[in-house]
Amino acid sequence: MLGRPRAHTWRFVTPAPAREVFAATEQVAGTPPYRFEVLGPDVARAVEVARRGFFGQWRRRVPRPRQVRVEARPVAAGTEVLVESSAGASPTSRALQVVQLLSRGARDKRTIYRERIIPPGPVSLVASWAGMPYRLLLEPRVDGPRGEAILTASRITAIADHGTLVEVRLGSGAEGYVEKDQLVPAPAEATREAQPRIATLG
Repeated sequence: MLGRPRAHTWRFVTPAPAREVFAATEQVAGTPPYRFEVLGPDVARAVEVARRGFFGQWRRRVPRPRQVRVEARPVAAGTEVLVESSAGASPTSRALQVVQLLSRGARDKRTIYRERIIPPGPVSLVASWAGMPYRLLLEPRVDGPRGEAILTASRITAIADHGTLVEVRLGSGAEGYVEKDQLVPAPAEATREAQPRIATLG
């Protein structure tokens, strides 16, 4: 079992949910010659599995493999992320790419990691849930118990922001929570003029 890397450490909070943190780590840091590995429900790493030798050949047996280790835990403001990397240009560069993507992306509306505020009012599930039910979270945590099923056509009203979750009320009167990245504001009027206002929120 590899020990934890200690050369460099970054800690920050991102509005992206934990699953997006790990997806970003896999896409940015887990490419060859590194391999992405899940170590637990809130811990993953990208570990070196091959290294180029003195004459340019690749070696599969790597002494003291370098790695980038990421922990992601939900907090009130979003997701607290801890990134650690081994010494060396390769793991440090990969770790920095993860940190920059998730931290700078919070202020960049072009990325899925941007900070999104869902204002109180009507909302709907994102279009990718069309034809599939989303089970309402009964507690403000993603691993909590689930309740009533929601569809894209369901009547949903956002009540308050809770980090990566939004407290909602359904047309039936039931209340619970939905992951913020699964919701978009729903304008009261479906007009061309309403589109720019909604785009600035979503």
